Amino acid sequence: MVVHNGKQIYERWVQAWNQDISVLDDITSPDCTVHQARLDQQNSERQKGAEALKDMIGSGCAFFDDVKMSIETGPIEEGNYVSARWRFTGTYNGTMPGAQAKAGKVIAFQGMDIFFLEDGKIKDYWVSSDGVHFMQQMGML
Repeated sequence: MVVHNGKQIYERWVQAWNQDISVLDDITSPDCTVHQARLDQQNSERQKGAEALKDMIGSGCAFFDDVKMSIETGPIEEGNYVSARWRFTGTYNGTMPGAQAKAGKVIAFQGMDIFFLEDGKIKDYWVSSDGVHFMQQMGML
Protein backbone atom coordinates (compact mmCIF):
# COMPACT_ATOMS: atom_id res chain seq x y z
CA MET A 1 0.00 0.00 0.00
CA VAL A 2 1.38 3.39 -1.02
CA VAL A 3 0.86 6.08 1.60
CA HIS A 4 0.69 9.59 0.20
CA ASN A 5 1.28 12.80 2.11
CA GLY A 6 -1.39 15.49 2.13
CA LYS A 7 0.09 17.52 -0.71
CA GLN A 8 0.32 14.44 -2.93
CA ILE A 9 -3.27 13.53 -2.12
CA TYR A 10 -4.42 17.02 -3.03
CA GLU A 11 -2.52 16.88 -6.32
CA ARG A 12 -4.28 13.57 -7.07
CA TRP A 13 -7.61 15.23 -6.16
CA VAL A 14 -7.02 17.91 -8.80
CA GLN A 15 -6.01 15.16 -11.21
CA ALA A 16 -9.39 13.49 -10.56
CA TRP A 17 -11.18 16.68 -11.62
CA ASN A 18 -9.03 17.37 -14.67
CA GLN A 19 -7.96 13.99 -16.04
CA ASP A 20 -8.80 10.71 -14.36
CA ILE A 21 -11.51 10.29 -11.74
CA SER A 22 -10.36 6.71 -11.03
CA VAL A 23 -7.39 8.00 -8.98
CA LEU A 24 -9.91 8.49 -6.17
CA ASP A 25 -10.01 4.73 -5.67
CA ASP A 26 -6.40 4.88 -4.44
CA ILE A 27 -6.66 7.88 -2.12
CA THR A 28 -10.08 7.53 -0.51
CA SER A 29 -11.09 5.62 2.62
CA PRO A 30 -14.07 3.28 2.10
CA ASP A 31 -15.99 5.20 4.77
CA CYS A 32 -15.10 8.70 3.55
CA THR A 33 -17.87 11.23 4.15
CA VAL A 34 -18.44 14.27 1.93
CA HIS A 35 -19.69 17.22 3.98
CA GLN A 36 -21.30 19.56 1.46
CA ALA A 37 -24.42 21.66 1.15
CA ARG A 38 -26.05 20.37 -2.03
CA LEU A 39 -28.61 21.91 -4.34
CA ASP A 40 -30.25 18.49 -4.75
CA GLN A 41 -30.91 18.29 -0.99
CA GLN A 42 -29.03 14.97 -0.71
CA ASN A 43 -27.61 14.04 2.70
CA SER A 44 -23.85 13.58 3.15
CA GLU A 45 -24.47 10.20 4.77
CA ARG A 46 -26.26 8.70 1.75
CA GLN A 47 -23.05 7.63 0.03
CA LYS A 48 -19.52 6.93 1.30
CA GLY A 49 -16.03 6.33 -0.01
CA ALA A 50 -14.62 7.01 -3.45
CA GLU A 51 -18.11 6.76 -4.96
CA ALA A 52 -19.26 9.75 -2.88
CA LEU A 53 -16.36 11.85 -4.18
CA LYS A 54 -16.91 10.63 -7.75
CA ASP A 55 -20.59 11.53 -7.48
CA MET A 56 -19.70 15.00 -6.24
CA ILE A 57 -17.28 15.58 -9.13
CA GLY A 58 -19.71 14.08 -11.64
CA SER A 59 -22.58 16.27 -10.50
CA GLY A 60 -20.28 19.31 -10.43
CA CYS A 61 -19.09 18.72 -13.99
CA ALA A 62 -22.39 17.57 -15.54
CA PHE A 63 -23.40 21.06 -16.67
CA PHE A 64 -20.01 22.09 -18.08
CA ASP A 65 -17.58 21.28 -20.86
CA ASP A 66 -13.87 22.03 -20.71
CA VAL A 67 -13.77 21.77 -16.90
CA LYS A 68 -10.53 22.92 -15.32
CA MET A 69 -9.81 22.80 -11.61
CA SER A 70 -6.69 24.70 -10.55
CA ILE A 71 -5.05 25.41 -7.21
CA GLU A 72 -4.87 29.07 -6.15
CA THR A 73 -3.41 28.63 -2.65
CA GLY A 74 -1.87 25.59 -1.00
CA PRO A 75 -2.15 22.83 -0.41
CA ILE A 76 -1.51 23.55 3.24
CA GLU A 77 -0.86 20.60 5.49
CA GLU A 78 -1.20 20.47 9.27
CA GLY A 79 -1.34 17.19 11.13
CA ASN A 80 -4.00 15.00 9.52
CA TYR A 81 -5.54 17.93 7.64
CA VAL A 82 -4.80 19.32 4.20
CA SER A 83 -6.54 22.30 2.65
CA ALA A 84 -6.34 24.42 -0.47
CA ARG A 85 -8.14 27.20 -2.29
CA TRP A 86 -9.16 26.31 -5.83
CA ARG A 87 -10.63 27.85 -8.97
CA PHE A 88 -13.19 26.07 -11.15
CA THR A 89 -13.71 27.09 -14.76
CA GLY A 90 -15.97 25.48 -17.32
CA THR A 91 -18.07 26.25 -20.36
CA TYR A 92 -21.76 26.03 -19.52
CA ASN A 93 -23.58 23.46 -21.67
CA GLY A 94 -27.08 24.90 -21.18
CA THR A 95 -28.60 22.01 -19.20
CA MET A 96 -28.91 23.20 -15.59
CA PRO A 97 -32.54 23.57 -14.48
CA GLY A 98 -33.33 27.14 -13.48
CA ALA A 99 -30.19 28.66 -14.99
CA GLN A 100 -30.64 31.61 -17.33
CA ALA A 101 -27.05 31.68 -18.60
CA LYS A 102 -26.57 30.99 -22.29
CA ALA A 103 -24.87 27.78 -23.39
CA GLY A 104 -21.24 28.53 -24.21
CA LYS A 105 -20.72 31.01 -21.37
CA VAL A 106 -17.49 30.45 -19.44
CA ILE A 107 -18.21 30.20 -15.71
CA ALA A 108 -15.51 30.62 -13.06
CA PHE A 109 -15.67 30.64 -9.27
CA GLN A 110 -13.50 29.78 -6.27
CA GLY A 111 -13.77 27.65 -3.17
CA MET A 112 -11.85 25.85 -0.47
CA ASP A 113 -11.40 22.20 0.44
CA ILE A 114 -10.41 20.58 3.72
CA PHE A 115 -9.49 16.90 3.88
CA PHE A 116 -9.07 14.87 7.05
CA LEU A 117 -6.61 12.09 6.28
CA GLU A 118 -6.34 8.74 7.99
CA ASP A 119 -3.80 6.09 6.98
CA GLY A 120 -2.86 8.12 3.90
CA LYS A 121 -6.44 8.33 2.59
CA ILE A 122 -9.25 10.89 2.57
CA LYS A 123 -11.55 10.07 5.51
CA ASP A 124 -13.62 13.30 5.58
CA TYR A 125 -14.03 16.04 3.01
CA TRP A 126 -15.47 19.53 3.53
CA VAL A 127 -15.98 21.94 0.65
CA SER A 128 -17.04 25.58 0.71
CA SER A 129 -17.48 27.47 -2.53
CA ASP A 130 -18.62 30.91 -3.61
CA GLY A 131 -22.16 29.84 -4.44
CA VAL A 132 -23.47 33.40 -4.71
CA HIS A 133 -20.91 34.29 -7.39
CA PHE A 134 -21.66 31.01 -9.19
CA MET A 135 -25.43 31.59 -9.11
CA GLN A 136 -25.03 35.19 -10.34
CA GLN A 137 -23.06 33.97 -13.36
CA MET A 138 -25.67 31.30 -14.04
CA GLY A 139 -28.47 33.89 -13.95
CA MET A 140 -30.07 32.29 -10.91
CA LEU A 141 -29.99 35.41 -8.71
